Amino acid sequence: MLPIWKDKLSIEKITDRWSQEIQPPTSREELLDFFETAWWRGLWKTAGPLTPLALLKSMYRSARERDLTTLVFVTKQDEGIELADGGLLFDANELERPAILVPSNDPETWTEASCAAAFEVLSRTPSRKHYPDRTIQFLIMEIDRHQFVRLLTAHGLDLPKFWRPPISEPPELEKEARVSSAFEPSSPKGLEVRQRGRKPTKFERVKEAMRRDIREGQRTMASIDVLLEKDLVDAYGGFSRDTMRKARTAVLSEMVEDAMKRDLRESRRTADSLRTMREKELGETYGISSDIASKARTAVLSEIVEEPNHDK
Repeated sequence: MLPIWKDKLSIEKITDRWSQEIQPPTSREELLDFFETAWWRGLWKTAGPLTPLALLKSMYRSARERDLTTLVFVTKQDEGIELADGGLLFDANELERPAILVPSNDPETWTEASCAAAFEVLSRTPSRKHYPDRTIQFLIMEIDRHQFVRLLTAHGLDLPKFWRPPISEPPELEKEARVSSAFEPSSPKGLEVRQRGRKPTKFERVKEAMRRDIREGQRTMASIDVLLEKDLVDAYGGFSRDTMRKARTAVLSEMVEDAMKRDLRESRRTADSLRTMREKELGETYGISSDIASKARTAVLSEIVEEPNHDK
C-alpha cells in the first residue's frame, strides 16, 4: 500500500490502514476503542465542534427521551438506579448496563470538570458495544498528524508506516514512535509498548516539542522565552524544571543561530553589521532575550572566523 501524505486523517481511515499493518493482526474495532478511550480522557481533540462534554449532553438527552436505552445516567442524589427523567429502571443489584454519573439532571449546568467521572466511565465503555449508533461520530472524527504522534508517544507506541507527514519532519520526532505489534492492559484498550532501539532522551523530546510548536505557529520564540519554569513544566509535561530550562535555552539558541546564518547567507546582513549591533537591538531583531541573542551571535561569528583557518 502507498503511504498517505496528509495533515489530517479520519479515525475510520486510520483504523482501516493501521489494522492492516500491525503484526500480529489487530482489529479495527480494538484500534477504535483505543482512540475513543484517549478522546474521552482528553488526550486528543478533533478540530470539529464535537467535544466530550457536548457528546455527553447529547447522549443524556437521548436517554431522557428513551432513544438511548443501553446506558443509565444517575446523579449522586438518586436513591436507586434511575433513568434521566427520574423513572426507576431496575434495582441496583440487577444493573447490567453501564451507569454514567452526571452532576445533575440539568445538563446546562455541567462543566468539563464536573463531568470528569462520567468521561472516565465512558472511556472504558466502547461505543460499538454500548451505544453503537454513535460509533459513526467517532469514525468521522479527524485527528491531525502531530496529535497522532503525541498520542502514540505518550503511550510509548511506535508510529505506523502508512501515514507520512506532508512536510518532512526532524528525525527525532519519527524516532519517538513506530508501529506497535501487540497489546497489554497498561495502555488504553490494551495497546502495548514494543521496545525497539534507543529512545530519545527527555531533553531531546522536550526540545523537539518546543521546535514543533514554533514551526506550527502555536508559540513564538519570544513566548517560550518568557514562560515561567512551572509553566514550561505544565506545557511540556512531566520533566524537571532544570531539563525544561536547559532544553529551552538550547532550542532558542539553535534557532537564533540558524536565523542569523540565514541572514548572512542571503545577504540581508553582513558579519560586520551583526557584530556591531547593540544587544538590545539584537534581541528585538530576532525576537528573543538579549542574552541568548548575544551568545548566538558569538557562536555564529566564531564559525565565520574559524572557517578560513580550517581550510588552511
